Amino acid sequence: MTRRISEQELVTELVRSLRRGGGAVFEVTGPPGSGRTALLGRIADHVTRQGTRLIAARASAVESTLDGAVLARVLADLGADPDRSMTERCRVLLEAGPLVLVLDDAQWLDESSVGWLRALLRRIHRAPVVVVLANAGLGTAAEDVLAELAEDGSVTASPWYVVRLPEPAVDEDRIARTLHLMSDVDITLLRAMAVCGGHFEGSPARELADLDRGLADRAMTRLRGLGLVAADEPRLTDGVARAVLAAMSADQRNELRSRAAVLGHQAALGFEQMSAILLEAPPVGAEWARLVLQREARVLATAGRTAGAARLLIRALSEPADPATRADVLIQLSQCELDHAPEAGDRRLVQVLHMTGPAMSGPRLRAADLLACRENFRVSRRAIETALAHPDLAESEQEALRGLHWYVVSVAGEPAELGVPAVRPLPDSPEDPVCQGIAAWHLARGGRDGAAAVALATRALAVRGPGPLTPRIAAAEVLSWTAEYETALAGIEAVLVDGRRYGARVAVAEAMMLRCAVRLRQGSVVAAAEDLAGVEAELPRGCWSPLLSARHLVLEVVLLLAADLVDDARQALVSEPPAEGAPGLAHAWRLFAHGLVALVTEPETATGAFLDCGRCLLDMGVVNPAVLPWRFFAATGWRAAGEAAHADALVAETCDLAVRWGVPGFLQEVQEFADVVHAVPAGDAASAFVAQLFPGLLARHPVAAGRLLELTCG
Repeated sequence: MTRRISEQELVTELVRSLRRGGGAVFEVTGPPGSGRTALLGRIADHVTRQGTRLIAARASAVESTLDGAVLARVLADLGADPDRSMTERCRVLLEAGPLVLVLDDAQWLDESSVGWLRALLRRIHRAPVVVVLANAGLGTAAEDVLAELAEDGSVTASPWYVVRLPEPAVDEDRIARTLHLMSDVDITLLRAMAVCGGHFEGSPARELADLDRGLADRAMTRLRGLGLVAADEPRLTDGVARAVLAAMSADQRNELRSRAAVLGHQAALGFEQMSAILLEAPPVGAEWARLVLQREARVLATAGRTAGAARLLIRALSEPADPATRADVLIQLSQCELDHAPEAGDRRLVQVLHMTGPAMSGPRLRAADLLACRENFRVSRRAIETALAHPDLAESEQEALRGLHWYVVSVAGEPAELGVPAVRPLPDSPEDPVCQGIAAWHLARGGRDGAAAVALATRALAVRGPGPLTPRIAAAEVLSWTAEYETALAGIEAVLVDGRRYGARVAVAEAMMLRCAVRLRQGSVVAAAEDLAGVEAELPRGCWSPLLSARHLVLEVVLLLAADLVDDARQALVSEPPAEGAPGLAHAWRLFAHGLVALVTEPETATGAFLDCGRCLLDMGVVNPAVLPWRFFAATGWRAAGEAAHADALVAETCDLAVRWGVPGFLQEVQEFADVVHAVPAGDAASAFVAQLFPGLLARHPVAAGRLLELTCG
């Protein structure tokens, strides 16, 4: 009966078997380096101290084809004639008991010795003889016989114990010493496997090593015996590939890797394996190499492994490509570096903007659009200004770049150097779709000519394809400020489709944030919460711009207050990292979030945060109350503090601005919001009144309370 025991139990069971007077078999299995030979040495020392006779022999790969090599050594130790019959050979050993026979590296036993061992083990139960077999588990013919014997009921009448030793730790010094003792054939196969990623099957390793199947299989068996190849699959064990490559010169590695890349392409290896080979190979000078690397980079980026994708794309840049194709690789690389090297990613986009050529219009616009989304305003503004100075720009590209430039300047709030605009301003009614979206956004922020802003935004959203996404997001935001919710949502959905298709991750996150705000205005709280959670899935928090982070904070606070989770809303404020740099739009949104929480907890103290928010917005040229209703909320705080005159003045100012904006739907919302503010009581009753406004969003709240929250999500 076969029984598995631990290494510590082996000696105890062996001694017990000898005292019992019956035979037993102990099979010790472990890969090279696992300590098999050391364990056998400890067994030998213990047996010798006990006064029991010990016979030890070791097989070897060199003697595995010599007939009776191990058997001859055992019989010589017994003083027996090797020319006797099989029965007599077995009887000599059985009658010599009590005795312990230790056979190391049993996987290399020759055929005659295996035959004798089979006959011996069939008779072992008759005598006080213990056999200890140590093998490497390589799947050799001798090990196959041992496995058959262990399962044979007629043999295992004597106990058969199995000890499995663990995989050894990586020992690179041992590996390096082993390499110096190997044949040229084995070294050649090892090098080929190391260059091919450490694998043998499914790779050009055999062809790369220039070995026929038989020669390669024999070399593989020897490599397993040395512990350099895993026993269960044809792959190099840990640390071997690194040691093999380190032992080669740079020229040897490059020459072998170049051949491996070509052979792999001819053998139609998978993209993953080919990209791993190409990553370490010198440039092959072929288009297929770049395409393989780009394709695998997309797979890795989709799986969130952007650092690995970036490595492949950097390698792809060393292959030949025309300027437009190279620009596409740089843009793809910048999107991958957004997670771990955003400044490097920005430099890739700037590099694209500085490239010239007749086919560069599309890539330049995409690069400018991505830079505008990332809010690295100083870098993006100067890069776009440099691109506008190119003499070969078509008029349409000039107009599109001009629109993106003014978007960047408006969001950044930075004046032109020396007060002189480097780029001429946008017209009020441009023809270019990019400029239309930005012009609509400018009109809306300033609270002027609402009808014209709606018309421009609608025309801007009619554009689809790989063009800039920032103006389309801005246009959809304008429509959300005019209560054109369905049209805004349709535009956002189109941006999400195109943004994901072209890998514009920041634009996708911005669009999801805007969709969250629109759905909140519509009262779709669950859908809005799903959108807000999805933003982080699309773009990790570490990649968020300050404005994106601040807008996310406001929407998060609104949803938490709507669920009556005031403590969680307060914690969200604490968890938000402080803004860096001068006050701007991001600072205004953070102040607004702080004001919302204060309005629910201590309404009479909330006015200051909203007034500071308003000052930031006005400094940035944002006048329209549809963007953020800070005046109404400041007025609510003043009403709670008993400052009715100040509150009424702010309400009147808001109504005047709404009339100037001239959008009927928004004008109606403002009037309803004004009625709510006028109803806010002073003193202690204010807290209870204001606290009911936000939870009303989750219930089927009254129209007035609903309008208050709709405006909150502007």
